[in-house]
Amino acid sequence: MKGYNWRKVFFSDEKTFCLGSAKTHSWQVPGKRKKRSVKRHTAKIHVWAAAGYYMKSKLYIFTSNLTSELYRKIISRNLQEKNITYSPDCPARLPGSWQFLQDNDPKHKAKKTMTELEDLLENRVICHPAQSPDLNVMEDLWSYLDRKVKRTNIKTIAGLKKKLTILWEAMPWSVIRTSVVTMNARLAECEELRGERTHY
Repeated sequence: MKGYNWRKVFFSDEKTFCLGSAKTHSWQVPGKRKKRSVKRHTAKIHVWAAAGYYMKSKLYIFTSNLTSELYRKIISRNLQEKNITYSPDCPARLPGSWQFLQDNDPKHKAKKTMTELEDLLENRVICHPAQSPDLNVMEDLWSYLDRKVKRTNIKTIAGLKKKLTILWEAMPWSVIRTSVVTMNARLAECEELRGERTHY
């Protein structure tokens, strides 16, 4: 895939956001350690999304554990062309011809899921190596959202859902593209390190 045109790839992934997430590091005066109570089982939500150089899906929020059935529902709704947002400078030929990338979660690779993807996208699904989050642009975008959320003081699940939706919708194309253009460098580094994790 070195030299591949990554601008036509729709990267996808899921992430969990916990209520009450806050900064995990701070400067402290010796002998005056800062303390912060942490709930053992905090309320949380899960999100799915997909993004690429020229396109972005809606943010799909769910609270139950992800199953193959739920994942099929997510992709069948969100990978339809009418539900995808394209950038103003998107090439006219890209809609309907982009390539889809997902990781190898068993729920993603289940037989019924792959049949659903075949019906939706035909042969436009990219094979992704196992255990390779550093080769998925979505990890960068989750980090972007996570940093933004941790700067707030959201106290309710409804507030967290609203904030994440607003942040996702307002995410600049430049943020997505900064990560997409590093893909060939990531692959080169992965090859140089013989498959070990890259610094991305």
